[in-house]
Amino acid sequence: MKKILFIHHAAGWGGAPKCMINLINNLDQSKYEFEVLLLKKSKIEEKLFENGIKFKVAESKFYHIFYRFFAHSEAGYVKWYNIYSFIVCGISWLLSRYIFAKIELNKLDFDIVHLNSSVLTDWLAPSSKKGKVIIHIREPFRKGKIDILHYYFRFQIRKYADKVVAISRDNAHRLNLPAITEVIYDFSEIPEILPLENSYASKKVLYLGGSSTSKGFYTMVEALDYLDRDVKVYFAGHYNICPKSKNPFGLLKYYLSNARKRNIAIYKMKNHPNAILIGLIYNVSDYIKEVCCLVSPFFVPHFSFPVVESHLHSKPVIGSDVSGMEEIIQDKINGFLFPKNKPIKLAKAINALTKDELKANRMGKAGYKRAVGCYSKKNKVNFEMVYDALVDNK
Repeated sequence: MKKILFIHHAAGWGGAPKCMINLINNLDQSKYEFEVLLLKKSKIEEKLFENGIKFKVAESKFYHIFYRFFAHSEAGYVKWYNIYSFIVCGISWLLSRYIFAKIELNKLDFDIVHLNSSVLTDWLAPSSKKGKVIIHIREPFRKGKIDILHYYFRFQIRKYADKVVAISRDNAHRLNLPAITEVIYDFSEIPEILPLENSYASKKVLYLGGSSTSKGFYTMVEALDYLDRDVKVYFAGHYNICPKSKNPFGLLKYYLSNARKRNIAIYKMKNHPNAILIGLIYNVSDYIKEVCCLVSPFFVPHFSFPVVESHLHSKPVIGSDVSGMEEIIQDKINGFLFPKNKPIKLAKAINALTKDELKANRMGKAGYKRAVGCYSKKNKVNFEMVYDALVDNK
């Protein structure tokens, strides 16, 4: 029985924990024993409990109170001029890397550590002392013009990871460690019941990105003004208003950061006749079945798994033309690609698809056919081959 320890940063509910749970549920339970270590308390605990997956939350107060993971991807990274965040993340990374990760790992028994995100580079070295290490590159690894962090984190991965699993060819290319990297697509359940034919005539579309800049929130909100009157956008995800500070430093930070811009956009969305706020949802499939299509207007390179889920529900997707998106959206075949950060172009694509039931149906069917071939449960075999090879070569 091979013991596999998944480590997840527990930042919130989304594609990474959802795919992790799906993977654990579908692997051969007679060959593998699983446990998940969450670095913080979060909603993910409930989902792991519901799925009967063994888990524990890191015991150290360091992870509960002080820890901040050091992200370095196109979806999120510490700007060089943000000295405070750089120092806090740097100290946190060093303390975890050299002290606290080791303490947590010494309490656990495993053959393989599966790090569920590229933000967990601080766990690579201490994990390698006790077992084989896999790091799952779910984010588009960043490389700026002068980017010391890119080379440092890449060095950590090259030195301590036994295997890198990338969720897309684009992610693998950005890391550029072909000798230890394998592209394995995440997979999802194939729905037993496909949506009703009349759902393709729906005037509703679904957006899942919350108020995240990287997921195209501002583009989606600006596009509202150019939509046909009868078109409605479901806004799912977190939309938290940032309070305006009363002290001078906080006030300055409020105006210099995205907080004010985000608040204005959220207020506009909540009061716009073409928008319907539904907030954080777990039953995404129910909404996908109802709408005409999914909208994924990412601002940065990304391989968006909700696109796969939409295609598996036989629904087309309108996405931005960022790197990685072309792996899943074939323009004018199973959806539309529009120029990123171009709200008018996005609105035109939405208006066109919601007016053409036959095209939406045809694109949805094409998406389903491709998704079943690329993102089905058969991909679990690739993960099992990776696990088996690592343990056999131990």
